[in-house]
Amino acid sequence: MINYITIDFSERLAAGVKRFFTDDQILKGTFHAVQLLTNGILKELTRLKNEKYADRIKEFLYLRRHSLKLERDNTAEKNINVQFRESKIAWELYLELGSIFSAHDSCKIEADLRQFLNSTKIRQWKGGQDFKEGCEALFPKRGLTQKGVKYFKTTIYRAWRGIIRGFRKDLEEQKSGFNDARFLILTNPINMKAYQRRELRKALKQFPWLRPIRQIMVNFYYQFRVAPAKRASLTFLLNLVSEESHPRLKSAIKTLMKYEKQVFRFQVIQQENPELKDCKGIMVVNETSMRKVNRLYHTQLGMRTLDSLVMRTSHYLDCPIIVAPSVLEK
Repeated sequence: MINYITIDFSERLAAGVKRFFTDDQILKGTFHAVQLLTNGILKELTRLKNEKYADRIKEFLYLRRHSLKLERDNTAEKNINVQFRESKIAWELYLELGSIFSAHDSCKIEADLRQFLNSTKIRQWKGGQDFKEGCEALFPKRGLTQKGVKYFKTTIYRAWRGIIRGFRKDLEEQKSGFNDARFLILTNPINMKAYQRRELRKALKQFPWLRPIRQIMVNFYYQFRVAPAKRASLTFLLNLVSEESHPRLKSAIKTLMKYEKQVFRFQVIQQENPELKDCKGIMVVNETSMRKVNRLYHTQLGMRTLDSLVMRTSHYLDCPIIVAPSVLEK
C-alpha cells in the first residue's frame, strides 16, 4: 500500500496524481523546492550582475568607440544617451575637453586646460586625480605651441580613455568575483567545507549587498531541519523580491508559498514514523527507472492506444503507472 507520493511542482503531474491520492498524501520533493528557489535567485542575480557590472562595462566600451569616432569625424553625434552616472560624468568631461581644444590659440588652450584640471568637476570625478596627474605630465616645459596642439590633444584624449579603461577593468574584476560569489551564497551551510566558508566571508565583504540574500537562504535551509512546531512561514521569502525582480524569482516564491504544506509535510511524517527520523525526503524514482522511462519515450514500443501504453509501460517498469490527463488530451 502506498501512503505518500513525492512529486515536483509540475501542474500536469499533480493533475494525474490527484486522481489517485489525496492532498494529504502528496509531498513536494525537498530537492525540487530548493532547486526552484535557487534557480529563481540565480536569474535575479544574473539580472543584478548585468545591472551593476555588464551594462556599465558595455557603456564604457561604447564611450571609447564613440570618442574615437568623434575624433575622426567632428560631425558625429555628441549628445549620446548613457544610462549610468559614472558614464555621464566621463562623457561630460570629454565634451568639455573638446570645447577647450576647439580654440585656435594654443596659449588659450593651455590656460583653459590647466583651469579645467583644477576645477571642482575634476576633483569630484572618481578618476579625476589620476587624469590630472597624467595630463600635467604631458604639458610641454616651454609651453604649448600651435604646431604641437594636434599631438597634445591626441595624448590628452588617450589619457581620458586610459581612465575609463581602468574603470572598465575594475568592473570586469568585480564581475568575475561576483560569478563565484553567487553560487556560494546559495550553498546549504551544512554542506559547506572550511575553504568555502572562507571564500564566502571574502565574497560578502566584497559584495555586502548580497548579505540579505545569504541570510534568507540560511533561514530557508533551516526550515527543513527544525521541528514542525518551530518552523516559520515562508512569507520571509518575500523580502527577496521587489518590483524590478526577475519574473522567475517572483514565480518561484509564489509557488513555494502556495505549496508550503506539501513541501514540509515530510517533517510531520517523520514524527509519526520514527524510523524515518534521519530522512530529508522520500525518494520515489531512481536513476535506473529514469533511464527506462527515457528509453520508452524514444522507442514508444508501439503504444498506439491508451490500453497498450498502460500495459506495456507498467510491465516494462514492473510497477503501476498513472496516466496524467494531459496525455489523454494528446
